[in-house]
Amino acid sequence: MAISFANRFNADLLDQNYERWRKDPASVDPTWSAFFEGFELGSVQPKNGAAASQNGAPAPVTESPLQTRVDGLVYAYRTLGHTIANLDPLAHERPQNQLLSLRELGFD
Repeated sequence: MAISFANRFNADLLDQNYERWRKDPASVDPTWSAFFEGFELGSVQPKNGAAASQNGAPAPVTESPLQTRVDGLVYAYRTLGHTIANLDPLAHERPQNQLLSLRELGFD
């Protein structure tokens, strides 16, 4: 038997709270208010100057080359950061890993 939190009772509660929030945002719990603000933000149509859509579909998101390098930097530190951890309090030098150098990751 699968357990589902999305049953009819929850949908009715959600609709009731949403209607209350639309009339007066202060009338619902702050967590509900934050949820509905995010819900509304996600359904806002792009304004002039925003990325154009084709046939009602959202425009594809493209990353800049800088963002791609930053993502690579974050991934490298997540996977290899432990190799440069300073675990020996008596060591004079911090461990080095050339794979984590900025030049290796595409930065000057």
